Amino acid sequence: MEIALRAQRAGASLTRWLAPWTFVDWSAARVTSELTRAVVAWGVAHRWRVRREVPSLAGLPGDHPDRPGYLDVVCERLDGPPIAIEIDRTDKQWSARKLLIEADAGVVPVWVRWGEAGTWIVPPPVALVVVETTCRRDGSRARLYSRTVAVGHQPAPSMQPAPSPGGPQDAQPTLSPVAPVPPACCAATTKKGLPCPIDPRPSGLCHVHDPAVQCGALTKKGKVCTVATGGGRCKYHLNQAEAPPLPHSP
Repeated sequence: MEIALRAQRAGASLTRWLAPWTFVDWSAARVTSELTRAVVAWGVAHRWRVRREVPSLAGLPGDHPDRPGYLDVVCERLDGPPIAIEIDRTDKQWSARKLLIEADAGVVPVWVRWGEAGTWIVPPPVALVVVETTCRRDGSRARLYSRTVAVGHQPAPSMQPAPSPGGPQDAQPTLSPVAPVPPACCAATTKKGLPCPIDPRPSGLCHVHDPAVQCGALTKKGKVCTVATGGGRCKYHLNQAEAPPLPHSP
């Protein structure tokens, strides 16, 4: 199957996955972070190996000759070539160039673009996934973005023929609701503001960010120690007494 067709199929599948995604008054950084998380969840739902910030599979150099170019998300699978995904708000021609070079190397290219409705030129065989948002400014003049699903609009559901007593010719399609995006990674962010890539615990946070498995002692500055211990005090606060439990409310 040629790369262009694979890209269009991947783009259509990802468009359906993101269709029910809504939010109100998010910063640009948060939109990109959560959108990346949703794209990762799409790949995980297909049981692919999903990685973020992956060096160019085609060997594309980055800003400096000794540094590789990076792809936002890469989905690797056994039944086809890998899928390279770039996620942008602005018209970054560098992203388009990266995806074209990846396509020449046999990688399936998909470009996820979010923002206000506009005309985006996307070179073939790159597939375009559009996530429309609205923008407003708050009192501090910061840009805040929102995305809502129009009333009466339902994302295109998958259609599977249901068995019918009258035989296959009388079978009616049943509509399967769109599944919610499962948490593929920790819900916290790193110190650099990027999504944490570690698998979550039942709480939705990883073993590094979950307060239940952190030290929890008070530091000299009166802050809570967040050293990941798996439970209990870290070596610096080992002799510090545990805080007494809070009394139950009547």
